[in-house]
Amino acid sequence: MRMLNRGARKSRGGGGDDAEVMLSPLIDCVFLLLIFFLVTSVLKRYERMIPVTLADPTAAVAVVADSDAYLLGLAADGTVHREAGRDERGIVRFVVVSDPVSLASEMVSTRGPDAPIELVVEQQTPFQTVIDFLDALQHAGLTRVRSRVRDGEL
Repeated sequence: MRMLNRGARKSRGGGGDDAEVMLSPLIDCVFLLLIFFLVTSVLKRYERMIPVTLADPTAAVAVVADSDAYLLGLAADGTVHREAGRDERGIVRFVVVSDPVSLASEMVSTRGPDAPIELVVEQQTPFQTVIDFLDALQHAGLTRVRSRVRDGEL
């Protein structure tokens, strides 16, 4: 019986020296963090190369609206409209334009590239449609284009 008790004691007390920290998962985690930070720092460098021109915050609210701004409308279905005058209440009436590219070219030749353009967009118009039309206006040479959203139809 004494033999069994000594063996039980030995197995209980003798296992304390075998405890150790596993380093391979810790090293894997450190390398993953290192790779993550290296990749994000490289992406930040490319982010700084994108040319972004921010608007002047003081120009966001104009005291007096541009009365010489030419109004263009963009409907939810993608049709382009131009200003056709105002009714007795001062609400702008729009008519459909069959060829918006030629209209933009005509505006550049008659009014110049710095003529102010105001784009009135219906609220349900897809964002990509607005971006495509703004790109077309910029490609035609119009540089001063601002936009606003209109709740009702054009």
